[in-house]
This record gives sequence, structure tokens and C-alpha cells, in this order.
Amino acid sequence: MRIQKIKAWFRRYPLMISVCYMAFYLAAFHWLEENVVPKYIIHCKLDELIPFCEEFIIPYIFWFPYIIGTFIWFYRRGWDDYIKLCQMIFSGLTVCLVIYYVFPTGLNLRLSSGPHETGTLYNLVVMLRAIDTPTNVCPSIHVMNTVMVFQAVCSLDNLRHRRFTVAVHFVIMVLICASTVLLDQHSVIDVVCGAMMSFVIHGLVYKVEWKTELSRRKERTEVRRI
Repeated sequence: MRIQKIKAWFRRYPLMISVCYMAFYLAAFHWLEENVVPKYIIHCKLDELIPFCEEFIIPYIFWFPYIIGTFIWFYRRGWDDYIKLCQMIFSGLTVCLVIYYVFPTGLNLRLSSGPHETGTLYNLVVMLRAIDTPTNVCPSIHVMNTVMVFQAVCSLDNLRHRRFTVAVHFVIMVLICASTVLLDQHSVIDVVCGAMMSFVIHGLVYKVEWKTELSRRKERTEVRRI
């Protein structure tokens, strides 16, 4: 009976699902940051070829209001779309917490600041690094959640201005994912793992039959060519 009341309360106040989960997630992530020491340094040769680009601090920071705005947008679309987004992203975050505890990872990509490096954007990078330590990096939550949002948008029915909306979210996804490696916040390995996790969890939550979906898209492409 009590469980039914809780479900009814959350259905009446859907945004509280996100608020309550994020309170749990932030507390758990903070505990990991304070108590778990990285045992595995994530690195690959490709990381050394990627230049540092302080301009990408803009899409990196934009991720925070973007994710919040997406939840509000899905909430306004209706319960079914909103709850699927919650299931997908919150499942992914929970899996990440478990991975960070069992397989604690870190980075050594970030170089020390030089006296010649100044400017508003670079100062923002310095502030970010003071808050966001190079631990608990694989898979990348920035990448995983961003790809999940794009997948959720592509899965919406009756989406107005579909091509334009999907295109905008695609550009945002590319910029945010690129920012994680161009700011030395993540290794390419973290990005790949984050993207892979998003595809797996999206498939489970949205019950995607990948073979059927790929064949449908192939048919649509062939029709457009004709």
C-alpha cells in the first residue's frame, strides 16, 4: 500500500523523480571522489595526438544546463517520454557508480598551467579542473548522457520539426563529446566506453531491435536515393 502511495506521489510530481535520484547520485559520486583512489590510469596513443583547445570549455559547460533543460522538455511532452528518459539516464549513472567503485580509474593527461596561459576561457578551464578531479573517468558520464539524450530525441514520436530538432541535438552531441578530449578531461577510451554504454542501455530501455532498426534505416536510405 505504501509503495502504491509513493508511486502515485511521483506520478503526481514527476520532476521529483529526477530531484531525488540526483540527490542520491551526487552524494554517492562525492563519496567515491573522497574515498576511492584510482588504480587504473586510462591512456592511449591517440590521446597524445589530440591538441588542447580551451575554446571547447563552452560546450563542456553547456552540458549542465543542456541535460537539465532536456529533462524539463521531456517532462512537458508527457509521462511516457519523460519516464523512459529517466530510466535510461539514471540506469546509466547507477552502472557508472558501480564501475567507478569496482574499477577505479584516473587520468594523467592534464598538464600543469604555464605562466603565459591566460584569458577568460583558460581561467574557466582551471576552475573546472579544480572542481572536476581526474578520477572516475571511464566511462565518461558527459559522453554517455549526451548520446543518450540524442538517442531519446530520435526515438520520440510526433516530433515537430523532426529533421531540424534532430540536427541541432546531433551538433550539440558532437561538440560536447569532442570537448571532453579537447580539454584533456577524458581519454578517447572514456569516450568510446561512454558511447557504448549509451547504446546498450538505450536498447534495453527502449527495447530496440537493432537488426530490424538498421534494416529499416537502410530501406529509407535506398528510397531517398531513388
